[in-house]
Amino acid sequence: MKGLIILSNGFEDVEALATIDLLRRAKITIDMVSIDKDLSVQTSHGVIIQAEKTLKDINLNDYSFLVIPGGKAVFNTLVDSRVVESMVEFFNKKNQLIACICAAPMVLGKMGLLRDKEYVCYPGCENETFEGTYKENENVVRVDNIITSKACGTVFDFALEIIDYLLGSVASKRIKNEIYFNWFIKYFLI
Repeated sequence: MKGLIILSNGFEDVEALATIDLLRRAKITIDMVSIDKDLSVQTSHGVIIQAEKTLKDINLNDYSFLVIPGGKAVFNTLVDSRVVESMVEFFNKKNQLIACICAAPMVLGKMGLLRDKEYVCYPGCENETFEGTYKENENVVRVDNIITSKACGTVFDFALEIIDYLLGSVASKRIKNEIYFNWFIKYFLI
């Protein structure tokens, strides 16, 4: 099983990197793919990341899931990108996982993929034309082959839900315990 995460200038640092980290801890292969012209991609907070591949280096048939982080990249590039839309269509037609966090569910909403479905996104982005049911009090929503999440503060829930979808609850609980997720919640978020 192998997935790809789309990186474009302005992607949200934590949403992408924490997701990559947790998936790789679970032994899930995920390639960092720049949809820009070169491998160097700048995060929304000015960190330069070296992607592993560009679009010309990949064959979508080699992948079984797609992750799209949020950040300025969604507004600057992704939501109007025919390339991203084609990638989403490819995975959706095969009923493969598409996971979007923060503003990235706007890509799915614009394409009509959230119609009549529950979803979550960054507060304020739900005013776009999603035609679904916004679950304001949820951190992560999973419906069929789509996982949506609210923001960088929910990235652990997001990544763990992806692991649960791909490998099952035993694997996601193992990673949750390995990173002391419940300890962090108990002592820092009370």
